[in-house]
Amino acid sequence: MKDQIWLLICGLGCALAAWAFWHYLDTYAAPTLILAALVSLLADNIRLRRKLRETGRKT
Repeated sequence: MKDQIWLLICGLGCALAAWAFWHYLDTYAAPTLILAALVSLLADNIRLRRKLRETGRKT
């Protein structure tokens, strides 16, 4: 029962965060998501290049 209550609270918190994101960013929400995805891809690319360099493989 306790886990179900915490799950419900977390779900409500996520729903509130999603509503606030779309409500307050309005027309800037989509560009914000695209920017976050781009930054994430760049960070992952840098991490993978470092890992390749450590293993001695050439890119």
